[in-house]
Order: sequence, then C-alpha cells, then structure tokens
Amino acid sequence: MDNPMISIGRLIKQADISLTRQMNNLARQNNLTGNQMNIIDYLSRQENMATDQQAIEHEFNIRRSTTTIILQRMEKRGLVQRITDPHDRRRRQVQLTAIARELVPVVKDYIRKQEGLLTSQFSPAELIITARVLKYIKEAN
Repeated sequence: MDNPMISIGRLIKQADISLTRQMNNLARQNNLTGNQMNIIDYLSRQENMATDQQAIEHEFNIRRSTTTIILQRMEKRGLVQRITDPHDRRRRQVQLTAIARELVPVVKDYIRKQEGLLTSQFSPAELIITARVLKYIKEAN
C-alpha cells in the first residue's frame, strides 16, 4: 500500500473530481452547472437570500474574476440579480431571483442526500478528524 502521506493529495483531488462530476450530472438535468448549484445553495442560506460578491468569493475560495463570470452567466439566465450596495457603491449585492428560488428545494435535497452518503460510513469521531484535516489543508494553501 502507498504511504498515506504521499497519496493524500491525490486522493483528495480524486474525491473532488468525483463529487464535482456527480454534482454536474444533476445540475445538467436542471440546466445548471455544479458551481451555479453551489451558489444557489449558499445564497439560499443567507438572510434575504442575498449577500455581497466578496462573501461568495470567500466561501468558495475563488478569484473575483471567476466569481464575476459565474455571476454574469447566472444573471443572464435570470437566476440572480446583482444590485449596487446602497451603503457602498463599489460593492455588489447578489440575490436569488424567483426562478432560482424554485430550484432551492432540488439543490438542498441533492446536497442533503450527498452529505448523508458521504458521512453514513463513518463514526462521529472519524468525521471530526476528517473535517479537521480538510480545514487544515484548505487554510494551509
């Protein structure tokens, strides 16, 4: 067996690809991308189903330019509205539209089921350790 310290990065990458592929398959059924589903889920958990663009960048650890492109595509499809923040004209508030709000139950159900599948095979102690390792890796980069 490979040394787990050597293969952990590869295993994480493979797991990421697998999860992304699964999410994209469901997303396609709803004429979305996996990133769009994640943003719909994130916004649905915010007060008034809205937040500023910087919060989205931080949540998904993506660059401003990438976030702008994703949000422009979502706006073009009528999934989000980007509104200038009345308190700071340099900032944009991003809010789900009625079209996206209709998709929230589908997105939440998928994520809930996936989370159940991912966690059902592990004890609470194992999940705590896994979360700690993944948070460390995320923050170390």
